[in-house]
Amino acid sequence: MGLFNRDPLKKIFADYNREDHEDIFETAKLISGNDPGIVKAVGSAIDDPIKYVKENAERYSERGICLDDPDSYDELDADEFLFLGMLDELEEHGFAFEFDWKCELEDFLWGLEQTNNYSLIEDVIKTVELNEEDDIEVWSKAINEALGDNAKLIYINIDSDSYPVAIVTTDTLGKIPIPMVMAM
Repeated sequence: MGLFNRDPLKKIFADYNREDHEDIFETAKLISGNDPGIVKAVGSAIDDPIKYVKENAERYSERGICLDDPDSYDELDADEFLFLGMLDELEEHGFAFEFDWKCELEDFLWGLEQTNNYSLIEDVIKTVELNEEDDIEVWSKAINEALGDNAKLIYINIDSDSYPVAIVTTDTLGKIPIPMVMAM
């Protein structure tokens, strides 16, 4: 039995080069405003990704990625593992909130309030009329329109039916190097 058969993660990260994933680290730093907890956590993830993934096996399991079952992640690459790790760190540290695609308006507004950057939108969001019958995309677009160039709700696309959302300044949004992070 070869080395890769004993640890499928080693196969995924076999050609890993930290520099190829620096955009994930930069994105996390930008969204969090260089929060020390984020810098440390995401930095350790891109410094030693296999160790990070194994130490955070429970988080990955919550996303349907069971490290004991390589079939659950046979289509994922190193970038996707690290991108999900970045998102989980942003959530844990209060810089993102992941919503179910069919959440209620009340839950959406509550979730936004839980983020560290809520103060960027707090005054404006009170002035926006949102219809309970609409959905996250419509609410987010209405909020972003009202915010103008002051701040933006951003969507972190993880190719699922959930909506990981963060709040950033417009200047920060323009600096984010990952195309899967976009204004809603």
